[in-house]
Amino acid sequence: MEKKIFKILSIDGGGIKGLYSASLLARIEEKTGKRITDYFDMICGTSTGGLIALGLSTNISAQKLSDLYFERGNEIFPVSNFKFCRWFQRKWQFLKQLLLWGKFSNEPLKGILEETFGNKTMVEANNLLCIPSFNLIKGEPRVFKFPHKEGNFFMDKNIKMVDVALATAAAPTYLPIHEHDNILYADGGLWANNPTLCGLLEALQFFVGEGKEFDTFKILSVSSVPQPSGWASTKKKSKSFRHWGNKLFQASMDGQTYFSDFFMKKIIDNIHPKGTYFRIPSPKLSKDHIGVIDMDITHEEALKTLKAMGDHDGYHYAIQPEILEFFEQPKNYKTK
Repeated sequence: MEKKIFKILSIDGGGIKGLYSASLLARIEEKTGKRITDYFDMICGTSTGGLIALGLSTNISAQKLSDLYFERGNEIFPVSNFKFCRWFQRKWQFLKQLLLWGKFSNEPLKGILEETFGNKTMVEANNLLCIPSFNLIKGEPRVFKFPHKEGNFFMDKNIKMVDVALATAAAPTYLPIHEHDNILYADGGLWANNPTLCGLLEALQFFVGEGKEFDTFKILSVSSVPQPSGWASTKKKSKSFRHWGNKLFQASMDGQTYFSDFFMKKIIDNIHPKGTYFRIPSPKLSKDHIGVIDMDITHEEALKTLKAMGDHDGYHYAIQPEILEFFEQPKNYKTK
């Protein structure tokens, strides 16, 4: 008897670098001729990856999501296309981030999300979902999920996707904390920038294994574009927040992202029931890329670079056997 496979797609966080991830997935949909929402039982995404996950689960193509990032990204993270103006703009944004209320307002993002999702709630998704955030009131992780009977989990049933998106993408010092039902939420990248483990645990607890609907699992994990965050050994050791700057949040995300991938590769052969794990790694950056790409840099050169990198890697991986295996059979779990 053929084994019933539970397939999970996991998408890393990374701000505007979600353009890379969306473009990569768009090329995979293009080359396979198949929609991701029809072939994955669960989609997990953190921060910008959460926005992509929500979009895919509501029948928005990866190409449309890529276009959204490319055309509207500068509204969310305003950056001038003129280098002279950009220098002053970035200095002012850093001062706001350091001393006032954060680099950016979330009103442009909220407006774009409302245009995209309207009043859709989590129960209207076409896939199981795991969208990490951080509950600042309780001081503990929070995962927004599609409501499912297997875990008797229905608490997120009526939460609007717009609120989930704002909660998972509320990057500290970049965008405001998001409040929903008197609870304050910060970016899921604080603890699960790579949400692969969230999906694995949800699968093993409720869907895969003895006495459950599925016999085994397959996980496809999509990385983001790296941001070089290493320091020279000559750097001064005592540092204030001013010296840490953006590197504080970036270091947290990088550490968790690395650990999740390392952990998955080490334990995948020892999990019962056995499953498979494939991660599309971060692209290599040239010297020209460094300084052009960051989670909030949205000038024309940066956006074109991110899109080109995503297109290139998408075309490459779309023909790899490890990727094509995910599209051999449609998903088995029905949300409706």
